[in-house]
Amino acid sequence: MAFDELDRTTRYIVDAKARASALLDEDSPRLTALEKAIWVKLKRDRRHAPR
Repeated sequence: MAFDELDRTTRYIVDAKARASALLDEDSPRLTALEKAIWVKLKRDRRHAPR
């Protein structure tokens, strides 16, 4: 994915998703509000995923 084609908002979201995914196994990481919202969603989806 080329960041040259994305606007600033999209880059923030992509970066936040990447950081939240990288810290998924942490208990209480220090995150921005956007990163934390994505982190909580990923944790919730992971917990409710079929095995």
